[in-house]
Amino acid sequence: MPLNPRFPFLAVVSATLSVPGEEGAVALAYSMPAAPFGSAAWQLPVLVGYLNRLHRRGDDPSPESFAAYAQSRAEAAVPGPAHPYPYAPWHDRRVTLLLDVSITAGNTLGWPQVSMVVQEQEPGEPCGWARTTRLHGCREVLDHTVCEISAEHARLADRTRTTPSVRGVRDLAEHTGTWIRQVRQAYRADLTLRRAAQVRTLIKG
Repeated sequence: MPLNPRFPFLAVVSATLSVPGEEGAVALAYSMPAAPFGSAAWQLPVLVGYLNRLHRRGDDPSPESFAAYAQSRAEAAVPGPAHPYPYAPWHDRRVTLLLDVSITAGNTLGWPQVSMVVQEQEPGEPCGWARTTRLHGCREVLDHTVCEISAEHARLADRTRTTPSVRGVRDLAEHTGTWIRQVRQAYRADLTLRRAAQVRTLIKG
């Protein structure tokens, strides 16, 4: 798609959800303006929010729940992509961030299974993705999300020294980072409990 200066650069999430008991998978895609929160540092936590919601509720992923979650984030402090996106993001020069994620029903930990490709490019470049990161499983997604939001917080903290007006965004990054670490800790705790149960089973066997 040719670049149109009337439209903003975009962050896009393309989600493929496998629904238990149904053949095939359902693909959904949503977009949002890239500025100011359309970077990996801000959008990975938004996506983790959906994974965490599935875990807390014991739900399987579904197109309905993903669409509802996307809409619920439209007006949040850190908004997420909520506008239906009918194009091919890999050939859209407006897209500066693409989260291409596949989510299937959970494992014995109660967390959904997830794989993701995070692709980023400079605004206006002809889809020459400058950075591609592949993540497999909740553990890698959570670890990478912590790294991204921590780096964003450090960048904003440094910028605050010369631009006090960004202090509010810095604090938002700090709050988001704290929450992501709590989610990661919960995942690690579940993993530890599962391993302990496996050891007990081996001992009894």
